[in-house]
Amino acid sequence: MANELNHIIVHVKDRRRSAAFVAELMDTEAPLDWGPFTQITSSNGVGIDFADDHVAPDAINGSHLAYLVTDEEFDAIFGRIEKGGVRYWADPAMSREGEINRHYGGRGVYVLDPGGTCVVEFITKPYGETPSPEVKHPGRM
Repeated sequence: MANELNHIIVHVKDRRRSAAFVAELMDTEAPLDWGPFTQITSSNGVGIDFADDHVAPDAINGSHLAYLVTDEEFDAIFGRIEKGGVRYWADPAMSREGEINRHYGGRGVYVLDPGGTCVVEFITKPYGETPSPEVKHPGRM
């Protein structure tokens, strides 16, 4: 059997609010509660389980979700970001607010979930084999 990612757990301050926020940006099915989690499912079947921080208070660690989307999906997502007045950045260090990036010939944007603990990234091109010179990640030179 091939290795296939089935689900991930993201610890946030308000699981229902964060899951609804990401589902709305992605224009996907409404999140479903499953035990202590609220889950959304990506188009390739990966479950993203949001858990409240009281389930594991020390687990909030600045989670990061990255979605590879088409140009049309990016336009729609970015439209919802702007319409909702959601703050956004061109970089994961959040130093370029109100901008998108154009790494690897595509477009990318970063937003925070409503609790401010999970960075959600939307990109139209996967990362290249080597980092683009303009890409700076926190903790990396």
